[in-house]
Amino acid sequence: MHGYPLPENEIQRLTKLREYQILDSLPEATYDRVVRLATINFNVPIALISLIEDERQWFKAKIGFSEQDASRSTSFCAHTICQDDIYVIENALNSEVFSQNPSVIGDAHVRFYAGAPLRAPGGLNIGTLAIIDTKPRKFSDEEVWSLRCLAEMVIDALEMRSMIDRAERSEQRLIDAMESLPNGFVLYDKNDRLVICNQRYRDLYAKSADLMVPGAFFSEIIRKGVERGQYIEAVGREEEWIAKRLKDHNNPGEPIEQKLPDDKWLRVQERRTSEGGFVGFRIDISQLKQQERKLEQLAWTDSLTSALNRHRFMELAGKELDRAKRHNHEMSFMLLDADHFKQINDEYGHAAGDAVLIELVKRSTKVLRAHDLMGRFGGEEFCVLLPDVDAAGAARAAERLRKAVAELPFIFEGQLIKASISIGVATLAADEGLRRLMKRADTALYQAKNAGRDCVQSAA
Repeated sequence: MHGYPLPENEIQRLTKLREYQILDSLPEATYDRVVRLATINFNVPIALISLIEDERQWFKAKIGFSEQDASRSTSFCAHTICQDDIYVIENALNSEVFSQNPSVIGDAHVRFYAGAPLRAPGGLNIGTLAIIDTKPRKFSDEEVWSLRCLAEMVIDALEMRSMIDRAERSEQRLIDAMESLPNGFVLYDKNDRLVICNQRYRDLYAKSADLMVPGAFFSEIIRKGVERGQYIEAVGREEEWIAKRLKDHNNPGEPIEQKLPDDKWLRVQERRTSEGGFVGFRIDISQLKQQERKLEQLAWTDSLTSALNRHRFMELAGKELDRAKRHNHEMSFMLLDADHFKQINDEYGHAAGDAVLIELVKRSTKVLRAHDLMGRFGGEEFCVLLPDVDAAGAARAAERLRKAVAELPFIFEGQLIKASISIGVATLAADEGLRRLMKRADTALYQAKNAGRDCVQSAA
């Protein structure tokens, strides 16, 4: 036998008590104030907030009592939790249940006891708010009501504490989940102030990571980020870029791509929340962009020499011609051909011939400007477009190119291979198109070959 009564819902009651995670916790001012108020309000020397566990009662707050816990077997409160309302013993010496209780016949001299069950949601009494006196006394209806109210305050505090604990645990779970994401995550409130972002988000925006603190405005972060060079595409057109970025942010739709320093690319996805804020993801697509560039390069360039292929060259040359005519700029065109290339293939083999073409393009690239276009049109035939270059400049560039090829032999597997090129040059006339320009350069190339090769001829 236990020596004390058990509530019918004992298992559920204990489960609820443990859910509060309050047993053996440190003192808290909220509960200390309740027992202090109880001693003053009822003019008693002892007040306890007692939580009833399996075999003991533990005191969350107490006044006039030195022990931190006591046995449930001799506890008045063990009986209170079996009641639906206030449990009052006006004189314990006259009680059949408690007259021989150690607290009554011992040094404590307990005579009066009133306990209000701490009734948690679901009707589960997890403990009591008890007041104790060393002399018998009456307990009025008004005092019953007052003690009941104080007990409800304790339960309210426990529920609030539980809600805060659950909220903190939920927030921590959210933070843990956010930090485990491979992508950047950010949340702004309806006033466009930063609520939270994960470390991955800060890492992606390294130049402005220190700006990303709760309460910071999105517009401030963007503007200062632009000042620090965070956004490559904003350079030289800062205000225009900021206005466009804020417009996209305030009217989120399809994902946008964003270029950052060090050839980093992000896919920016933003959506409004139900409260009018914004939630956003940042996905690193740098590797995808690199792969796209490689595919574009494969689609645009000659697989052997890495010069532009015919289709891409014609596409870009057409754009350059349109630009030259629109702005009344000069433009020149070169058509070059490797001299006696068949003899190189016959004497040294096709692998040697390929090596010569590859090196020819490398030497040409070193001589040409970065924005000049070079494409492969046939087996050993190449073309070069020179934007903003007149006839005299084109002739000089062609001669530099010829010398770069002819003056040093090509080396293949220890063999020295002499090679040269013939070049035909034409400069754009006011009324001609690209194909006419190329035809004139082709005529000049034919003249260079007839002139003995390894030379430059300019079209009339």
